Amino acid sequence: MQPSTNSHLLSAVLTLLRPLVRFLLARGVAFDSFVEVAKRVFIDGAEQDFGIPGKRQTDSRISVLTGLTRKEVARLRNDAEPLSVVADQQLNRAARVVSGWVRDFAPKFKGKAAYMTLPLEGSGRSFTELVRRYSGDMPVQAVLDELVRAGTVARQDDGSVRLVDRTYLASKDEVGKLTLLGSDARDLIATITHNLDDEGAAFFQRKTSYNNLPAQGLDSIRKALSEEGQAFLESFDRQLAAQDRDMTRGVSGHGRKRAVIGLYYFEEDVGGDATAGTASNRKVK
Repeated sequence: MQPSTNSHLLSAVLTLLRPLVRFLLARGVAFDSFVEVAKRVFIDGAEQDFGIPGKRQTDSRISVLTGLTRKEVARLRNDAEPLSVVADQQLNRAARVVSGWVRDFAPKFKGKAAYMTLPLEGSGRSFTELVRRYSGDMPVQAVLDELVRAGTVARQDDGSVRLVDRTYLASKDEVGKLTLLGSDARDLIATITHNLDDEGAAFFQRKTSYNNLPAQGLDSIRKALSEEGQAFLESFDRQLAAQDRDMTRGVSGHGRKRAVIGLYYFEEDVGGDATAGTASNRKVK
């Protein structure tokens, strides 16, 4: 990598890390703790992504790749108690139950609210069958408790279960927020780095932004995004499910791929006085 390119890369990393460091400082995470995590990531990356085929990745080679001492590499590779993180799997399984519910019955929601309420048990159309189909071996009660806690479903007096929100937001609790901090940011950064490497077909990466908006005008934007964005994701959820071997029997083909489609919205205050709109304040890319 050329020095000038390296400088631009580190500048981009500086920009990327600022909101994360702000978040860490607000949560009382000191620099030494962050450094320890960074060392682990560098070691894992060198071990898993930069190995030599047919050869065991040694502490010495990882040390050369990362710039860490062999002592540090050996200590962290042999650590019996690495930092634990909440697995995405549990959150994904709960989300899959909601997606399956919407996907199976969404066309019948309009004018047929009964399809938003399912009996807890029973063959065919029931909450238990949804869990069995879409969550693997997760206990029905565990999935129900999580969705009730998240405000996605509600228990009815007759024992049935009603879908009250077509989205499952695990981020309503602290553990869910921190899990999504890692998994969602990872996928977005992986998309950008894939496109920067310019190998093969680029992944879809677009955004639109303006920087001179009145606060009052954003209410309608948030509302429209909530409605249209949800419809967009549900449409692609159905398309992905039709190609997923776990969701649709008889899907053929080789290999095993993971695909993610996401949307995000962000807003912040901009310093300076409001001015008349100009072409320079609009960005679409």
